[in-house]
Amino acid sequence: MTVVTQTQDVGTTADEPLLSYALTTTPNPLKASPENPQAPEETGEIVITVARQSGTPADVQWIRAKVPAGTMSPDLTTDLNKITPRISLTGWTVRLDSAAKEFVFEPAASHAPIGPDTGLTLQLSDIPISRKVGTAPITVTESSRTGTAAFKPRETIFQVGKFPTDFYLRNFLCAPSVIPNGGNVHLSWERSANATYELLYGDVNRDVTNKTSLDIEGIKSDTTFYLRGTAGDPTNPVVRILSAQVTVIKPDLDLRNLTADKAEIKQLLGTPRKEAAILPSGGVRTFDRDGIISGNVNINWSLTGKTRLDITQGEHLQLWVEAERFSSDSQNAGTYQCFVHKDIPVHFTHTGTTATTSIWFTPLTS
Repeated sequence: MTVVTQTQDVGTTADEPLLSYALTTTPNPLKASPENPQAPEETGEIVITVARQSGTPADVQWIRAKVPAGTMSPDLTTDLNKITPRISLTGWTVRLDSAAKEFVFEPAASHAPIGPDTGLTLQLSDIPISRKVGTAPITVTESSRTGTAAFKPRETIFQVGKFPTDFYLRNFLCAPSVIPNGGNVHLSWERSANATYELLYGDVNRDVTNKTSLDIEGIKSDTTFYLRGTAGDPTNPVVRILSAQVTVIKPDLDLRNLTADKAEIKQLLGTPRKEAAILPSGGVRTFDRDGIISGNVNINWSLTGKTRLDITQGEHLQLWVEAERFSSDSQNAGTYQCFVHKDIPVHFTHTGTTATTSIWFTPLTS
């Protein structure tokens, strides 16, 4: 079982963050404080893990974490001054910009390099959680550059839920986890009664609000199941998503070894379309149909070395591929092809020598 984190990319492709971010909370999920103003407030903690995926360091002037404060459902906290901020890097400081409602993390110098070996965490502790159930946007902005380029602000937004105190959704299990073609699985989970629940897989979206288990029969290909719980005001709900996966031995459709005549393939696949390339810093794409993505990993002609591309969806590694450039006119471009589900973010991560990745998306017609 894994928890699917809700994120949102903002800005143009050229302004994508040079650093990658992952957010966790304690407790998970956060609980809204009781509506009774006389009751003590709930407290929570946010930890943001920061990394540089590319082999080339990025210069960073500052990182800002904007935390909405107030008494409404999109507000995370009631009082920014009660939050204790920390950063794990020596020589960096943190201060609260009360007017902007931001915690500002800065190096002692005008900027500092952050490379693939520089791991750091931003920590916000003792957060008094507001009393309205809802989803709060936590905006992380970096001012960064590579080489001698101008510094630019680049944003990542995390959607952080504040759930009812008695809400829970946990222990989403799929048994067995490996089955023969056409086999069956038993899904089970634990949940509270104060929410609605949906099970999503393939093209199926099934209401399971009144269930805590379900048998799925006749599975013919690897399948990821998503269990989505929704609570709170419909105008600003909170959503928690868990996932579980089953692997099918000898599935019906093995896209890496697809054999069919031209007429069958034409009926199965739609028209390919070229997507915007993935920059060296990586990126996230969401597709409107189930389908196949394919392309190449290309290392800049002026560089030599290796790059690894990881493609993940729903917290599961779909595949990885390596590329290597030997000289300006000789490279082994990594070629990839894999199946992706619609409406679930696909993460592309480069590690190693600076590279870009091309994407062609071919939707399935049924």
